[in-house]
Amino acid sequence: MKKKIRSSVSVKSHILSPVLYVIISVFFSGCSALKLVPENQVLYTKSEVKLIPSGRVRAQNKIKELLYNNVNPKPNTSIFGMRPALWVYYKMGEPKKGLKRFIKNKIGQAPVYMSDVNPEKTANLLKGHLINNGYFQSEVESKTEIDGKKGSVLFTAYVHRPYRLRKIETPKMDTLFANIDSVMKDSYLKRRQRYNLDRLQAELTRLEEAMENAGFYYFDDRHLIFEADSTVGRNKVDLTLMLESGVPAKAKRKYKLGQINVFPNYNLTSDTTQLRFDSTRVDGYNYFDRDHIFRPHTITRVINLKEGNTYRTIDREYTISHLMTLGAFKFVNIKFLESKQDSATLDANIYLTPFLKKSIRAEFQATSKSNNFVGPGLNVTFTNRNAFGGSERLDITLSSGYEVQISRKQQTPLNALELGGEAKLSAPRLIVPFNINYAGRRYLPSTHVTLATRIQQRINYFSLNSFNLSYGYTWRENTLKSHEFYPIDLSFVQTSGISDDFNAILDKNPFLRRSFDNQFIPGLRYVYTLNTQLNQERTEKYREQTYEPSHFFFTFRADLAGNIIHALQGENFKQDVNNEGEKILGSTYSQFSRGEIDARYYWQMDEKNMIVTRLNAGVGYAYGNSVTMPYIKQFAIGGSTSLRAFPARTIGPGTYYVLNDETIVNPPTQGDGEGENEETVRNFFIDQRGDIKIEGNVEYRYDLTKTIKTALFVDAGNIWLIRNDTSRPGGQFKRSQFLNELAVGTGVGLRFDFNFFVLRFDLAFPLRKPWEPAGERWVFDKIDFGSSQWRGDNLILNIAIGYPF
Repeated sequence: MKKKIRSSVSVKSHILSPVLYVIISVFFSGCSALKLVPENQVLYTKSEVKLIPSGRVRAQNKIKELLYNNVNPKPNTSIFGMRPALWVYYKMGEPKKGLKRFIKNKIGQAPVYMSDVNPEKTANLLKGHLINNGYFQSEVESKTEIDGKKGSVLFTAYVHRPYRLRKIETPKMDTLFANIDSVMKDSYLKRRQRYNLDRLQAELTRLEEAMENAGFYYFDDRHLIFEADSTVGRNKVDLTLMLESGVPAKAKRKYKLGQINVFPNYNLTSDTTQLRFDSTRVDGYNYFDRDHIFRPHTITRVINLKEGNTYRTIDREYTISHLMTLGAFKFVNIKFLESKQDSATLDANIYLTPFLKKSIRAEFQATSKSNNFVGPGLNVTFTNRNAFGGSERLDITLSSGYEVQISRKQQTPLNALELGGEAKLSAPRLIVPFNINYAGRRYLPSTHVTLATRIQQRINYFSLNSFNLSYGYTWRENTLKSHEFYPIDLSFVQTSGISDDFNAILDKNPFLRRSFDNQFIPGLRYVYTLNTQLNQERTEKYREQTYEPSHFFFTFRADLAGNIIHALQGENFKQDVNNEGEKILGSTYSQFSRGEIDARYYWQMDEKNMIVTRLNAGVGYAYGNSVTMPYIKQFAIGGSTSLRAFPARTIGPGTYYVLNDETIVNPPTQGDGEGENEETVRNFFIDQRGDIKIEGNVEYRYDLTKTIKTALFVDAGNIWLIRNDTSRPGGQFKRSQFLNELAVGTGVGLRFDFNFFVLRFDLAFPLRKPWEPAGERWVFDKIDFGSSQWRGDNLILNIAIGYPF
C-alpha cells in the first residue's frame, strides 16, 4: 500500500560509506566552529542554574528545570562539545536565496553571543517565576564568566519553602453567584495545593466559561479577582474570590436567543448581506439564500443555537464545529447583536463563506513503499465539495506510477507499473433508515462510499488487478476516541500474466499459489483509535511543566470476510490445500478473521528528551472456504517503519529465511548446449508474509536543535504461520519457541525536522538472526565495524520521510 507521508529506501552498501562520511564530517567539523567566531564577539556557550534551598524545599530538580526552561536566550546547541549546527550556519555565508539559504536557516543555527545576553534582567525574570509558583521571598543572582571566545552565566537561586492554599472562599454577595457552590465543585483549586499564578488564571477562565454557558454573554474573567492573604502564617495563603467593582450591567444580565439568521453564501470581500436574498423559514431559522446551492436542511440541522434557548457558549462552539465539518465552507463566523425588541435577547447572524465547489489537483510524487519500491508517480484528482446539494464531497482520482525495488540483498531489481482509479463520496451525516440527533455531540459522523480499481504489474513476472467497493461510517466519540465501521467491504483480486519464473516459485509453494488465486473477498472491517495527544483540556495551561509528560496511542482493527456467504451456502465441507473451495460469481471467495493492535507510549522526559515504545501484533486465520489468507491481508515485517536492521519483508516466517532459498527454472534463452539455459532464480520473491505478527520497538529521541534531532533504537519481532508449510520449514508458530525466534536489531537515527516534513536517516544492524542455528542467533561476537565485508552484509541505511511511528 502506498504511503505518502512515511516513505523509505534501504540504501545499497556501495553508497553507504560516502553517506556516513558526509554525516560524520559535518559533526566532527563542529569542533572548529569556535574558530569562526568574529574577533570582537564572545560565544555564549553555557547557562547553569544552581539552587540553594532554605528550609524544606521538595522537588528541587523540577524547580531547577522550571528556571532553566525560562532562561533566555538559550546557548548554541552542542554535542560532545561540538557545535555542528553553528558550523553549518557560518559556512553557508550570506546567501540571499537558494539551497544554501535553506540549509543555513533550517539546519544551521545562528550564533548567540554574550552581547545578546542580559544576565541581570534574566535573573529578575527567574525570580518572578519563582514567586508566581509559590516560592515567595526567593532571590536570584547571576555571575558571568569569560574564557577566550567562550562565555557562560551561572544563575544562583535562593529558594524558600513554598506557600500553600489554606482556604478558598467564595462569598455570595451578588445574584450572579447564586449557583457558585455547584460551579466550584469542578474547581482547579484545592486546599493544600502550592500557590500557582497560572492555576489561578486558569480558574478565572473556567469560571468565565461557566458563566457564559449560563447565559451571561458579556461576562469576562477580568470581572473576577482573587485576593490572596499570605500573612496568615506557616507559609499558608487564604484566597477570596471577589467581583471587581464597576462591573457593567450587561455583564450581570442573562441572555436568551432571539432570531437566528443564516447566510450560506457570504462573501468576505463585500457585504453580501446588503444584497436582495430569498428569505425562507427553515426549522425555526431565517435562511437567506440567493443562489440555492445548498439544501437548507443540510445546514440548519447541524446548528445548535435555537431560538428561545438560553445563550450558551458551548452551543456556539458546537455550531461552528459542525458547520466546518460539513467541509463546504472556508469560513464560519457568528455575530450576536442585542435585539431591538428586548434588551435581554440576542439575535444571531451566521455567515458562511463557501469553498469553490469544483477543483482539479495534480500531484507529481517521488513515492516509495514499505517493500522498498521507489519511483515517480502522478495523481490527478477532481473534487466536488457539494455534489448533490447536501455538502457531499466527491473525489475522483486517477493515479499512475513506475517503480523499481532497491535492496542491497536483491540480485535483480524488480520493476513495477501501477495504474489506478478511485471514486469516493463522503457525506457529513449517517445515512441510515432512522433519525439521529447530533445536538449534544461536538463532532459530526460521516458516511463514505468508495469504488476503486487498481492494476499492479510487476514487469516480466505477474499482474495483480484489484477492485473494491466499500460502504461505511466514521465518527468521533470525543476528542480522544474515533471509530470506523464498514459493514460492506467487497474486494476482488485477479492475478494474470504469470511468468515462468514466478510459476516456478508458485509450484514449489502451494500455499503461496493459493494466496495468489483469483479471489472474491466479501467482508467488513472495524477500526478503533485512541490518541491522548489530542487532549486539549485547559488543565495543560496551569501545569508546572511546559510540556505534556506522556501520551498514548492505540489502534485496534478487525476484519471479517466470507462468513455470511458461507452460512447462506449451507453445507460445509472439509477444506485442504488442493480444494478450490466454493465459488460465487465464478470466483472462489475468501473466508477469514483478522485482528491487529498498534499500541504506542510516548514519554516526554523534558523538552528535548523522549522515549517511545511500541507494540504491534496481529493474527489472521483462514477457515471454512479458505486454507490461507489472501496475499494482501497477510502480515509482513522489516523495513524503515518496522525492523530497520533488516530489508523490508525478508524476515520469517519463523526461522525460515528466503534469501537462503533457491529455485531452478529454465527460462527461454539462446543457448544450445545442455544446461546452458538453466538458471537459478534466487531471492526473486522476497515478500515474505505470515498469519501472525509480533513486533516491539523502543526508541530514545533527543533534540539537538529545533531542526536536528537524533535517535537510538532497538527493534524486535517476527511473523509466523498458523498451518505448517513444508516449503517454508520452521515457519509455523509454536508457543514454546516463538520468543527464541525473534529478530532483533539496533541502530542510530538522524532527523531533520523542517516543520512541513521530516527527513529521516536510520542506520541499523542486526543483533539477532532467527534463521541461524539455535545457540548461534545472537551475533554480538560477529560485529566488526572495521570489516567492509561485515558492513556490506549487515549495515542498512534507511532514508525516509516522517517518523517511524
